[in-house]
Amino acid sequence: MQLPMPYAQPQGGTLVSFKSPRAGGQELEIKAVVFKPPGEAKAAVVIVNAADGWSDVREGHYARSISSAGYTVLVIDTYGARSVKSTSNDNTAISLYEQMRDAFAAKRYLVSLGYPADRMALMGSGRGGTVALLAADRTFLPSEKADRFALVMAVGATCFLHPRQPKPSAQVFIAIGDKDDVTGVKPCETLGSEYTAAGGSSLVKVYSGATTAFDGDPKDRVMYRNPTIESLANCNVVVEPDGRFNYDGKTFAETDPAALFPEMRKSCIKPGASIYTNVTQKANVTLDLIDFLDANFRH
Repeated sequence: MQLPMPYAQPQGGTLVSFKSPRAGGQELEIKAVVFKPPGEAKAAVVIVNAADGWSDVREGHYARSISSAGYTVLVIDTYGARSVKSTSNDNTAISLYEQMRDAFAAKRYLVSLGYPADRMALMGSGRGGTVALLAADRTFLPSEKADRFALVMAVGATCFLHPRQPKPSAQVFIAIGDKDDVTGVKPCETLGSEYTAAGGSSLVKVYSGATTAFDGDPKDRVMYRNPTIESLANCNVVVEPDGRFNYDGKTFAETDPAALFPEMRKSCIKPGASIYTNVTQKANVTLDLIDFLDANFRH
């Protein structure tokens, strides 16, 4: 069995850091790598790390590709400051809300450098994509009252959190593999429809022959089975307007994954998923992300 992708800093950019607020504690210093385009930037993009941490072959790939298309890209490491290595086998290792706070702190950092707040996108793959999707809805972290991200791009995100009354705040692009057995296709299609019905703008695109983590290391082209990764394809958690999670007749605080996930593991979470890198679809989704940015940041 192949080992998970190594935790490796994206290459080709400049290492920087910024401060991120921490609920009930001191600010954390978040490490990041900034990639600048050859000329004047059309806009800026924040990329949140995937479940196994940031990597050169995933986040580095996206950052180099998107920056070469004319965008400043800031890849952030939401795990390092908290000594977290991975959440693939345990989603309670770090809260999605902590990662969202880092993403919004990254946006403020870019604004401080002179990038327009209304020309900023948030992107992520896997777990990072889930963080991005939550940031697109004001149900989550309503304390972020200022302009939120104009665009959100999620690749292979888990779409298990469904606001009862969505509050769209961004145009959304969701990319999902048709063989993704960690998140499933239907939950993301449903989430996109709910978002659009609430007045938002969403595009869900399904990539044929792609599994979870199809945008990983190009060397991993042979499908293998990871027996311990947590699959949320059968999970549906309703999020109340006040942010509370509602699952299986029980209510949970939105900031308490340590209580919610054990309940989900009793019923909807299943262990194991098939994984391989589909280099063709990785190239396709990269081009689609750039097209989505260009279409919305044309002027």
